[in-house]
Amino acid sequence: QEDYWRGKVWININFLALKALKHYGQSWKEGAELYTQLRQAIIENMLGQYTKKGYIFEQYDDKSGEGLKHKPFAGWSSLVLLIMAEMY
Repeated sequence: QEDYWRGKVWININFLALKALKHYGQSWKEGAELYTQLRQAIIENMLGQYTKKGYIFEQYDDKSGEGLKHKPFAGWSSLVLLIMAEMY
């Protein structure tokens, strides 16, 4: 049986991580670097999956970045727009 909540990449959790890294990265160099890397990876992967498949997905594979589950999914995955605009 599949464990629905484990091992997948959820954009809402990454949004919260980015928000914290943006805040603490102001005084923590490694945090600022992690913020930049994570933000870029999320945007590139979601844009790549959208370009390839025409959908934004509910979750993404943690290894391949492949879009998984419900599509089109405009719930928390739409947080990518706020991530792109850096609005936390």
